[in-house]
Amino acid sequence: MQRLITAGLMGCVLFAALSAQGLLIVPPDAVPEDRRILFLEHRPILLKEHTVRVVIRDNLAETTIEQLFVNESPVSLEAEYWFPVPRDAAVSGLTMTVDDRAVEAKLLSADEARRIYESFVRRQQDPALLEFVGHNLLRLRVFPVPANGSRRITLRYAQTLPREGALVHYHLPLRATRAAARPVERVRVEVEAQTRQPLTSFYSPSHPEVWVQRPAPNRARMQWEAQNLMLERDLHLYFSATADPYDLQLFTYRAGDEGYFMAMFAPNPEQRAERLPKHLVFVLDRTGSMAGEKIEQAKEAFKYCLNNLQPNDKFNLIVFSEQATPLFEGLMPATRENIQRALQRVESLQAQGGTNIYEALRVAFQSLPVERTPALRAIVFLTDGLPTVGERDPEQILKMTRERNARRAIRMFNFGVGYDVNVYLLDRLAQEHRGVSDYVRPEENIEAKVSRFYDRISLPLLTDLRLRIEGVETYEVYPTELPDLFAGDQLIVVGRYRGSGRATVFLDGQEHNRKAQLNRTFDFPAHSEEMDFLPRLWAVRKIGYLLNQWRLYRNEKVREEIVRLAHEYGIVTQFTAFLIDEDMIMARGSVRLNRALSAPGGFGGAPDTGRTAVDQSLTTSQLSYGWASPAPPLQANTAQEALQLGAFALNDPQQAERAAQRMRNLSERTFYRKGTQWIDSRYNAEEKLPVIEVAAFSDAYFRLLERLPRLRPYLTLGNEVILRLEKVVIQIGKHGKTTLTDAEWKKIRGET
Repeated sequence: MQRLITAGLMGCVLFAALSAQGLLIVPPDAVPEDRRILFLEHRPILLKEHTVRVVIRDNLAETTIEQLFVNESPVSLEAEYWFPVPRDAAVSGLTMTVDDRAVEAKLLSADEARRIYESFVRRQQDPALLEFVGHNLLRLRVFPVPANGSRRITLRYAQTLPREGALVHYHLPLRATRAAARPVERVRVEVEAQTRQPLTSFYSPSHPEVWVQRPAPNRARMQWEAQNLMLERDLHLYFSATADPYDLQLFTYRAGDEGYFMAMFAPNPEQRAERLPKHLVFVLDRTGSMAGEKIEQAKEAFKYCLNNLQPNDKFNLIVFSEQATPLFEGLMPATRENIQRALQRVESLQAQGGTNIYEALRVAFQSLPVERTPALRAIVFLTDGLPTVGERDPEQILKMTRERNARRAIRMFNFGVGYDVNVYLLDRLAQEHRGVSDYVRPEENIEAKVSRFYDRISLPLLTDLRLRIEGVETYEVYPTELPDLFAGDQLIVVGRYRGSGRATVFLDGQEHNRKAQLNRTFDFPAHSEEMDFLPRLWAVRKIGYLLNQWRLYRNEKVREEIVRLAHEYGIVTQFTAFLIDEDMIMARGSVRLNRALSAPGGFGGAPDTGRTAVDQSLTTSQLSYGWASPAPPLQANTAQEALQLGAFALNDPQQAERAAQRMRNLSERTFYRKGTQWIDSRYNAEEKLPVIEVAAFSDAYFRLLERLPRLRPYLTLGNEVILRLEKVVIQIGKHGKTTLTDAEWKKIRGET
């Protein structure tokens, strides 16, 4: 949501509710002169709700946008509705309604629209509309917006989606641009896609927290919603459809000497490849603290897992308190008789006794020998407590498991129930044994979480995955260790690269009874700025990895790198919330920033147990993998759950508004507001780069935008912006140069 009110030099007033999907503009002559100052203070026109529904059939998309505009003023206002049509959209049809009445609108070309946009920027001394230069413009007169009333506008348009190699790309502009923006009250986006061939890749790199459902091999639904959130990210959706068993795609971005890449790998949902068998040991905590509802839910969860074993699987069941009791001497085939025996054992369980985690895991690893037969070998471990009996030192427990799984052939999937668990121990076990940890909060259902996890791992396809790229130098690739691939998964890998040209991407793994390899050749360009979401996506993944390293190993250099990246890319988490505190902005390396590290929400503590420990573990998992990972903690079962899990959302509305007022993520850059200035996070006064001051809205200002159109999104922030380029700093302000010399242009272009 954004509300925009500006005063022109001659006293005229422009009121507009602005989002990148539509603008409701009140012309200056529609406002009584004696009320203009009052309106400036109260900003009466706002966008309250923004709903988008998209239906995609192969590469044809129909988008329906519904916006609710509210007039909070005591007078009725005439208004114009402007809609900047998405770039490169081959619009085949447009229909509009205002409060259920059909209306006619005029579609202006990009050149006509540019003249209108820049005319408003010059006249109103406000750069907000620069974001839309290059778009066609739909323009119509809106019926009066009644005093203290509203208008609902619905727009439908159809377009042909562009292809980028094998990928189809859908782009929905959502980003708000004004420096005075406020978080949107409610925004909701729904996308339904259907293709003739099976859908393989289906991913939103701009919104990895979206909820995705795959009801059929050739259909997918995506849903994203937010409340009290600043709209600073356009939505990008990429998908591909193929009959091949596996699909491998690549994205790149490069604006300087080094680039970013993202590899996307997914199996065909209709492939009939023989799956790997599972060798599983279920380890269930039956101690006294599990009494009541917890033990009943845990029993139902494990019964679900047992009932869904496949004929070629093997398993064992271990229950523990002070001692660990295996059901069988070793792994047993998943026959009807063996499963029934295990179900009876689970049903008879009663919660009592202390917690001997050391003994439970020792027996579990002992009962899971590594055979030559290809299989997914894993321990599924559920506990609600700390080690209280036997060996209690987490380091000794970890040492024992390392010795018994030296080849790391056995995975560990851990479930911590409640907050009285040793999060440090469970997360270290998962990391060292190539698995994941999830946590069931007191208000959550154990059965639902465990059964969803088991559904994820029920059809293993590839294990021991390794990505390598030949032809360019790649580095800082995340995740550092690839997870196993299961049916329905989608693997996302991000990294950096040097060099350019054609390079081959190899993905090696182990199938049912043989080694498997997928390879494809892609271009790694020397310059490509289309996919500007990649730098921040890479930074999010790296921060997730580093946060986990710091939580588990407490390395101070790692902590410093987290702070640097969080500041540069504007990534606010529970660890780095201080970035939006005014006293901390632009405090890089200072005593104030160091003091923030020990403040609540900073890096002052990574507890081993308790609610904070659970929250930190889930946050780092979300940042490390996103929602394309097979890791169970990241799977949202409903759209509301996806919203709650969102790694980018700030649930506290006041904190969200502070973030919106003090920080902006535009394209691949982050800006912080200090006083009336917006400052590029890459700017560092100690670098002593030459500074060129340019007067806002002068001839030099518009010439700068004409020659370097990529700067437009940054300058929409306001009239005072500090922007670091390769060899020079541009400072936009009230005072500065109105024309630039040839030497200054060379510096700006990085030629000297």
